[in-house]
Amino acid sequence: MINLSKPAKELQNGFKDKKRLADLHNLPCSVCKKFGLKQTTKTIAHHLIGLGIGKKASDKLTISLCDFHHFWGNKGEAIHSGIKSFEANFCTQDELLEFTNKMLGEL
Repeated sequence: MINLSKPAKELQNGFKDKKRLADLHNLPCSVCKKFGLKQTTKTIAHHLIGLGIGKKASDKLTISLCDFHHFWGNKGEAIHSGIKSFEANFCTQDELLEFTNKMLGEL
């Protein structure tokens, strides 16, 4: 069955949540923490990929990533170097979002 209802307002593209973004900077990288790696760069927020060309995801759909796992890592190590290889090496963005939300709940 097709669900034609709109997602909740806070999950729609472009929704802003400044507090969540600020709190994410106080978290460790979700990849480093989940897989027992030593974090060597600062934590930043990453919006989920794959929600539509040119559309910014809701701030509620952000995960904590260090610079290395966000941009700097080689293919498969950084989410922006190739999402499929990144997810094959670690886990899905949805799993990282769930892990990030768990860490935020512990703040």
